[in-house]
Amino acid sequence: MKKLITRTLAVAAAAAVLGAAAPSVAKTIKFGMNAPQGDNPEWNALVAFKNHVEYKTEGGIEVKLFPSAQLGAERACAEQVQQGAVEVCLVDTGALAGFYNDIQVLSIPYLFKSSAHAWAVFDSPFFKDLAENMRKDTGIRVMSWGENGFRDFTNNVRPIRSPEDLKGLKMRVMESPVFIRFVESFGAAATPMPGSEIIMAAKQGVIDGQENPAQVNYDYNLMDVQKYMSTDEHILGVHAYIISDKFFEGLSDDEKAIVLEAATLAARVENTQKLAGAKKYIELIKAKGVEVHMTTMAEKAAFAEVSQEPVLAYLREQVGADLVQALLDTAGSYEAGLYGN
Repeated sequence: MKKLITRTLAVAAAAAVLGAAAPSVAKTIKFGMNAPQGDNPEWNALVAFKNHVEYKTEGGIEVKLFPSAQLGAERACAEQVQQGAVEVCLVDTGALAGFYNDIQVLSIPYLFKSSAHAWAVFDSPFFKDLAENMRKDTGIRVMSWGENGFRDFTNNVRPIRSPEDLKGLKMRVMESPVFIRFVESFGAAATPMPGSEIIMAAKQGVIDGQENPAQVNYDYNLMDVQKYMSTDEHILGVHAYIISDKFFEGLSDDEKAIVLEAATLAARVENTQKLAGAKKYIELIKAKGVEVHMTTMAEKAAFAEVSQEPVLAYLREQVGADLVQALLDTAGSYEAGLYGN
């Protein structure tokens, strides 16, 4: 009997030692995005997020990066975040409109006067409230907001220096009612289609032009089929760093703080690299033989005067006049803070 007790205690002690020695299993974050791997603002932002999380948690959270839409295009990736199948994605807010209608309000033309203006507004109570309301409705938490680049007009017919220059042009737009109304306000024919079809459509004459940020215009070879570009910066694309709220709530308080800090870092990396690279991309586009018109502030004001109200009218119907006015007031107050009256 004494031997049996001794043997039992020895087994229990060994089990305790083995259990204490067993390494804890790291949590895993799968992080997806559309952009490719390489030296670009999006990829560099994701790497910064990964390095910060893994360093600060001492390997307690492993971050696996999936560029080039490996986890699905933006809408599909966002849907998986909502379902909890994917932890984190970087998506344009346009991909979130199907989950949370009010986010369409961010597509007001000529809302932001500059990148610095947009970054300030991203940190405003308006954006915090928008994120919190979306989290409650969808289970998708926005950790931080980033710049996805100001969108510019390109075409094959003529330089675009005034609203009248767009009249009659066949312009590809995203499959979004906001962008359709925006382009049609100038008297152009809006042709909604996926971005993957732009080059073939331009070659076949189905479209005369399109609108995208300079980085996209160059990196996706769109300038190989366009002759003219104008830096009118009509709508700023907004990136959302989103996380499954269910996964987030399962983290410890320290882990939550680290992940949110990493998302803020990632957004800062993307924002500064987007702005710093703007001149580089314009020069690369010019080197392709494209005639680039640097749109003046007075010219932008003329574009805004024609296009803003038709889009605002649509958005008031879709998301409510109060939300639209709240964003306009917020943007106006931060503009005054940056540039004075």
